[in-house]
Amino acid sequence: MLGRTALFSVAGLALALAGCGTGSDVGPRVELINNTQSALTAGPILSLTGTYGATCNGRNAAGTDPWTASLTGGPAADELSVRLNDADCILTFNNVVSTDGVYIGNPAIALNTADTYKATASAFALAAGPLDFYGNAKISSLLFASDFTLTLLISDTPALTQGNKQATTATVSATVVVNTVPAPNYTVLFTPFELEVDVDNVVQFVSGYAQLAAGSVVGSDYAVYQGALTGASTVSEIEAAFAASTPALLSSLTTLQVPATGFGLIASDLDASTQRTIIIRNVVSGVSSYQLLLITFIP
Repeated sequence: MLGRTALFSVAGLALALAGCGTGSDVGPRVELINNTQSALTAGPILSLTGTYGATCNGRNAAGTDPWTASLTGGPAADELSVRLNDADCILTFNNVVSTDGVYIGNPAIALNTADTYKATASAFALAAGPLDFYGNAKISSLLFASDFTLTLLISDTPALTQGNKQATTATVSATVVVNTVPAPNYTVLFTPFELEVDVDNVVQFVSGYAQLAAGSVVGSDYAVYQGALTGASTVSEIEAAFAASTPALLSSLTTLQVPATGFGLIASDLDASTQRTIIIRNVVSGVSSYQLLLITFIP
């Protein structure tokens, strides 16, 4: 997982609660996507709370019965569960409970559309306190035919609560050796590389860098090619891609950090298996060999 986002989950339990009758129930799996840099991160989130709708089987017709979805500890006395196949049941998410206290959402979020965040985030604050963060939520299914997933997305700014998430990377290294000139053998890490996408997995923001580490054979210069090159690529193909990708001296990088902005990822659709190739060249007496680091960005 790259960047600021932390994803936590707890497996939901199927619980039969008082007042639900004797039928089978389904329970939640809770996902928390935390984009905040606020004080909330200092107080671990313990649970989410809300209310059952008036049409939920076995619940108060006034729509006031509370539920709790525990992330730690639990189950609570009112742990969330819904009667199996109760497709008429609508849940409302109200509050985030942390060790700091209860963050109250305004407005409360009705989970009445499957697998879809609300168009506008809610503001959350401790009782009578200033705004602390923004939140958005969705439910995986309204059929309740099996255990379901509640996802809470929180951020310091409303712009990052519309379904944004991070991407991961898969990296493959290859070399092309010409006339026995050894190819470079660098490794790359993306740990500080931050990449945020919208609900359609289109890249909106990048920051940080890809960290290169030199091996036994160093290179002279590099380029980031906006496409895929492999060990099967011809020398002419690699040279053309290298020349078209604005090469720069490795010595120009700050401690071998390739800026995330240099990967040309803004507006890229990660569902289309976006790939970039870091090309590192070693030149000896005018003869070049290349290392290819092929990176696939995965939503």
